Amino acid sequence: MTDFDSIWSPAKVFSPTVAKQASLLLKDWAYVDQFLTTRFAPAAVPKFERNPDTLKALLALAAANESADEEKTLERRVKEKALAELKKRDAAVEAAGLGKGEHILVGVEEHLTPEGRRCLNSVALLSVALAGNSTDPKKLSSHLLTLSTQEFSVTTQTARIDALHSRLQADLQTLRETLRHLETGDEYRLPSDLSTRVTEWTRTARHLRNKTEDYRIRLEEEAAEAPREELLVPVLVEQEQEVLALKEHVLNLEAQAKGFQGLPPEKDLARLEVERVQAELEELEARRERMYDGMIGSSR
Repeated sequence: MTDFDSIWSPAKVFSPTVAKQASLLLKDWAYVDQFLTTRFAPAAVPKFERNPDTLKALLALAAANESADEEKTLERRVKEKALAELKKRDAAVEAAGLGKGEHILVGVEEHLTPEGRRCLNSVALLSVALAGNSTDPKKLSSHLLTLSTQEFSVTTQTARIDALHSRLQADLQTLRETLRHLETGDEYRLPSDLSTRVTEWTRTARHLRNKTEDYRIRLEEEAAEAPREELLVPVLVEQEQEVLALKEHVLNLEAQAKGFQGLPPEKDLARLEVERVQAELEELEARRERMYDGMIGSSR
């Protein structure tokens, strides 16, 4: 119990410092009494000894309790704010049309660590790249191995097609050079007197054929008129050699004339015919190129 006589003694009452200390002491005890009353309500506060040590302990307890109450209040406010934000986000999710499962996934992703988020993104990107609907590591690895095998096969086929294309390009270049040589080579140019030569060769061949036929008839007549005993073998052999030589000469002339068979006798008309044949050759070459390009496109 407080000794009010000692507190309100004349010496202490009329001393400003002592009076101030007594006023603070009364306020502290009033604060402690209010704290105890609040904690023990509706029961009465138990009786205890009122001394400085008790007051100090009770003040410390009240301060700790008040600090705990403030922390609890702050925690409650934080939870209320977080709950309000969650409700607000749920409402936004429902307004956006996301399902419950998607909402859970969003929440899980938001609470992942950076390493976990990186791993999750890696697995998701790999699954999407492989066009799969599963995130099972075994299935993903099997699918990735299959794709690697297919990629190797396609790469090998591409290399073979490239080699074939290079070889065909080389062959095409060789053919073009050959064609250019055929078009511009001096040995393949038509002579300026082609028509005259063809006419002369034809006339000579006709003359030689007629002469050969005349010789054959004359030989038959001479053989028929001359006695058999007068026919000498050396003479016949010589005549046969002459006939064979004439026949070979005729065949050579006919072969040369066949090379220009179908050309007009006029020089300008013959040149036009050669240009027309060259145009047909170029058209056939272009058609071959288109067919080759179609074959390469279909093989790819």
